[in-house]
Amino acid sequence: MQLNELSVGSSAVVKTVGGNGALRQHFLDMGLIPGTNVTVVKLAPMGDPMELRIRGYELTLRLDDASQIEIEPVETPQNDENITEKKKHKYHPGLGEEGYHMCHASDHKNPLPSGTVLTYALVGNQNCGKTTLFNQLTGSNQHVGNFPGVTVDRKDGPIKGHDNTLVTDLPGIYSMSPYSSEEIVSRNFVLKDKPKAIINIVDATNIERNLYLTMQLLEM
Repeated sequence: MQLNELSVGSSAVVKTVGGNGALRQHFLDMGLIPGTNVTVVKLAPMGDPMELRIRGYELTLRLDDASQIEIEPVETPQNDENITEKKKHKYHPGLGEEGYHMCHASDHKNPLPSGTVLTYALVGNQNCGKTTLFNQLTGSNQHVGNFPGVTVDRKDGPIKGHDNTLVTDLPGIYSMSPYSSEEIVSRNFVLKDKPKAIINIVDATNIERNLYLTMQLLEM
């Protein structure tokens, strides 16, 4: 049975992942690997694409792509081992790891050259909160959606009160081996534009899938 044949509300286990080359790698990057539980949440009004729940998050997949994934139906949804119990809120001073501001003193022996623009890239999986953080940092009124791919192009803006900074909100990417045009934009910006710092946003409720990209960024 193929994934596109699974009805709304039904669950299954991924048996094999089809596709060739970059497409198959894209499926694996999104968490569609053999042995993974998947549930159909809903279909779009016209029946395509379909929204799936997998590894504790929602994934939108076209029926044509879903037809390349072989599944084995299960009677009841299995508990997702990746969903952990919510932890109590822990106070954080918000002033750096040591509880105080880290900044350059005026007499520092290696101060930043005058006019230097500090560039930051917001990198992470789709729907992990990049655009929300971007809005908080820059004050921009950018649309925040609930479906993958809401950020089509890169968005730039200075941090509020710091004109010598520039934050770039990049499209969501699952790995540094991109498949879609939006993911290629993110990969090329990180590798070619070389921002001063990369801010990797991670969804703690789905840590396993998110850290796959984190490890690739650390190896750069």
